Amino acid sequence: MGDTDAAYDASAHTYDARYRDIQYAKYAFALSLVGGSMEGDILDVGCGTGLFGLYLGRAVYGVDSSQGMLTHARGRLRATHADACDLPFSDNSFDWVVSFTVLQNITAYDQALSEIARVLRPGGRCILTYLDKPPFEAIGCAVAVRFRVLETAHHGEDCFFFATTLPDGGEGP
Repeated sequence: MGDTDAAYDASAHTYDARYRDIQYAKYAFALSLVGGSMEGDILDVGCGTGLFGLYLGRAVYGVDSSQGMLTHARGRLRATHADACDLPFSDNSFDWVVSFTVLQNITAYDQALSEIARVLRPGGRCILTYLDKPPFEAIGCAVAVRFRVLETAHHGEDCFFFATTLPDGGEGP
């Protein structure tokens, strides 16, 4: 990602102090959409400093393209340096995939969504958010193609999608 990674690398040491409360509010809202808990194997795409695993108080997997963020994530989750468009996991590896306010930073978000769908187990669930701003509206349409959307909502500056895999593993309408 280049410039985006460099910006996150540079801010990694202050990220938690600046954004912990905002991120925790997103996580609480996300859990309210899914009934309060998430069981099984969880992958956090764009895990940053690992706040989601810390918030849940349990082991989750995380990937991020920023080495600086991952330096802070290690010890909070099972962190791996990876691109969201090429996830280093086998097909059907996770019961849940979450990605909080990351998709708008990925030029090839269609490929990232395909990868998320690939690593989700049949019947798996995901929570995907992006900044709720006009330039990013196409991301919501792309989510609706790759997943069966169970609920959409807005919280703060984010648009939330709670979704599941499609029955045949293919693309939607």
